[in-house]
Amino acid sequence: MVAKKSKATLLAGALAVAQQVLANEEVRRRLADAPRGVMEWASKKRAERRAKGHRRFDPTARFGQKGLERRVESIGRALALAFPSADDPGREELTQAIVRLRLALAIARPLPLVKRKQAHIRIDKELDNLESALVDAVLPKS
Repeated sequence: MVAKKSKATLLAGALAVAQQVLANEEVRRRLADAPRGVMEWASKKRAERRAKGHRRFDPTARFGQKGLERRVESIGRALALAFPSADDPGREELTQAIVRLRLALAIARPLPLVKRKQAHIRIDKELDNLESALVDAVLPKS
């Protein structure tokens, strides 16, 4: 029958093994070089991602001022796809709405937090209406 070893005995054994491993010059050299190796690897990976055109993920781009700006730009791109010709009916009105939303966001940016939040709520509602109008304009009536 195998005798149970106490936690203290196991800990002492593990400590002895760790001391033996750390006494090895090769292990100590590799541990000392590890941070530099990680930094080199990380910079290489960043360069690869930049070369492929990837940008770093920014979670704040989905909320607040940046989120609203992203939505306005998205509507602008959708408008160009939905109404490719400058003569398309409704394109001018939608273009002017986007211009007004960009202006409203530029005005809201320097406002104090409470007033900026109020402006963002109004802009968000206008964006919702504009997005709905754009979808209605593109989809066939049922």
